[in-house]
Amino acid sequence: MKERIAHIGRWTIFVLMLSWLAWHLAVPVDFIRSDLGRHITNGKLILQGNWDILYKNYYSYTDPQYPFVNHHWLFGVLCYVLWHYFGFTGLSLVYLLLELLTFTIFFHCSRRHSSFLLACAFALLSFPLIAFRNEPRPEGISYLFCGIFLWMLESFRQNKMSSRSLAVAACVLQVIWVNMHIFFIAGPVLTAFFWWQAYGDGQGSQARSLRRLFFLQLAMCLINPSGIRGFLAPFHINEAYAYWILENQPVSYFLKAGFMPWKSFALYFVFTLGLLVAGLGGLVRREGFKKHIVAVSLTALLSLAAVTAVRLIGLYGFFWMPLSAYVYGRRLRNKNARLGKIMETVLLVLGIIVSASVNYNWKTRPFLGLAPGSNRAAEFFKKEKISGPIFNNYDIGGYLIFHLSPRYKLFVDDRMEAFPPGFFSGTYVPMQMDNALWKKMDDRYHFNAIFFSLDVTPWAARFMKDRFADPAWATVYDTDKAIIWLKRNAQNAPVIRRYEIKAVYVQL
Repeated sequence: MKERIAHIGRWTIFVLMLSWLAWHLAVPVDFIRSDLGRHITNGKLILQGNWDILYKNYYSYTDPQYPFVNHHWLFGVLCYVLWHYFGFTGLSLVYLLLELLTFTIFFHCSRRHSSFLLACAFALLSFPLIAFRNEPRPEGISYLFCGIFLWMLESFRQNKMSSRSLAVAACVLQVIWVNMHIFFIAGPVLTAFFWWQAYGDGQGSQARSLRRLFFLQLAMCLINPSGIRGFLAPFHINEAYAYWILENQPVSYFLKAGFMPWKSFALYFVFTLGLLVAGLGGLVRREGFKKHIVAVSLTALLSLAAVTAVRLIGLYGFFWMPLSAYVYGRRLRNKNARLGKIMETVLLVLGIIVSASVNYNWKTRPFLGLAPGSNRAAEFFKKEKISGPIFNNYDIGGYLIFHLSPRYKLFVDDRMEAFPPGFFSGTYVPMQMDNALWKKMDDRYHFNAIFFSLDVTPWAARFMKDRFADPAWATVYDTDKAIIWLKRNAQNAPVIRRYEIKAVYVQL
């Protein structure tokens, strides 16, 4: 009877924790700066039989034939189907449920290596990390698949899953994954780490099975529309990231930043990293490296990735939960029961405090779907029948693709790998800094409208300041989310007469 009551109590605690995480994750989608619009349009066009978006820079008029590996096309199909039948609210709800499922899988992996309370403590401590990027993105599918692969590989190592079942499940998931998101390479990497662990443990039969699985997974990665180019995409993607993006900056950038929300979050990441590395280092010194190959390899790889680009902190956060539980679960086994309970309690209380304060705003309330007013700028553009060519900035690309494609092509969108080397550094950025170059590009493309989202980069700030002062352009729409300028010509004259904003105050 006591065991049954304890079981019910654990389930109650877990459900409460899951609900608390859902509160963190249920945030409105900043659609103007989100990739979601592009993903939905990708899915729509693919289901209509348009295959160009799989291989070419379909949405742009600057380099429409430039070859492109669409490594997340299947996520677009999923998004379109959900949006078509359930709208943005339903899409956000399904994504939230997938995130909660991912958390549940990683929590179960944590529970395997520690007590229930210790797993809860590290789960709560991970909330600020895993809630860092919580809008619908294809990387969320990668988080889920990483959790599934971790659970399956651990089950196999513990003889709870046969090699045949593991191979079938892993191969099917790998084919889906390679078409969902570029993090698909994490599948074979995880298998390689467990293969190395089995070899280090002297488990020859398991090592051979994992070796076969590793090469099978690599073969499955070739089953994508771009074949070998799609398989090699993760190894070349960084070559395209020549443009400055906030989420691609290293942690050190935010530690030096003056804006406290980012700085405090970066400091918390450093704290979690120190907690994990200190515990793992002590474990390795006492028991040797061979016993903890998977833990050390995952910690090294994920820590390096997260330190290098903050966009990877979410993935680090999910793995940090079971890795920390594994490390401190083993360390507490050597403590007396009373001291172990004290440490569990301290970590649990710390987890509750952290989950309620770090990277969390009590003024926010759970919200699913688009942020209110997200579509007003595009609705204004369409209602007034404004025509192109359009010059737009990087961040608003996905939004404009959703609202204006395929009728209008764009100058640029938020896929750096879809544009030739040097496009951003040699064309896009300089033309915003140099009015003479801007005039040259205007003469070449004959821009009729400029559609910008709020952009804090130095080149965009300079460009916006120049356009506000440029007599050749009229500001007809200006909010804290988006700005629209129209060229002063006969075609635009009626719209300019009705909507021109004569005085504009902008802080640059």
